[in-house]
Amino acid sequence: MNIKPTYQQTVGQNLPPAPLPLPLSQESLRVNLCRIMDDRSQTLGVMDILNKDGKILYSLATVELPWNNNQNGISCVPMGNYRVISYSSGKYGRCFWLIGNDNGGYQDNRITGNGYTRGSILIYATPKATKDLQGCIGLGLKFNTQTNQMGSQKGTGQFYLSPAKEQSQQALNKLLSTLYSMGSFRMEIKSAFPTVTDEDRTIYPQLPQSFSGIVQEYAQRKNLTPIPWNLIYTVV
Repeated sequence: MNIKPTYQQTVGQNLPPAPLPLPLSQESLRVNLCRIMDDRSQTLGVMDILNKDGKILYSLATVELPWNNNQNGISCVPMGNYRVISYSSGKYGRCFWLIGNDNGGYQDNRITGNGYTRGSILIYATPKATKDLQGCIGLGLKFNTQTNQMGSQKGTGQFYLSPAKEQSQQALNKLLSTLYSMGSFRMEIKSAFPTVTDEDRTIYPQLPQSFSGIVQEYAQRKNLTPIPWNLIYTVV
């Protein structure tokens, strides 16, 4: 079914036109974001920062909204290739702005896919997939692998070791120190696991729904899971 794309603003309002990104040949670093879990309340992923030779410099934990066909305000953005620029937000301070993707031909500072076109998608410091996230990407140093009273894991940050918001800001600061001065870079968003394609050739992420098994193993290989708090603290 063909749906006419509609432009919908998300986080930012009255954003200025994005500056032209650097030519790809001048970019010495790039970013891969591999999504590893979608439990219908959040999407967790691993962000690898790579040098021009493809060597991973370090990895960060990410949190996004669940996949809801790229609908404005309730979905993470589609998989694919993105151009990202350094940006200073009045609300979030220094951060990064996804100014276009391959589905939309990197034009008009918009994110296109699945019949929807969106704008103002940022990478900034937030540890949870709340409704305020809208479609942006939050960062963390580690995944939160501890369960709440309802038995589910939420976002990034180690509650018993350090406040989640503080760790999220530390993760953003690390990314800022590496990439902000570049002005722009490439980022690929993909699934760490196989995807499925429907009869209309639309690619859907087919991600595990819990932080266990292959998901936990993947995160552990990236050194993004904390030491269990009960191995550090002894209640007496």
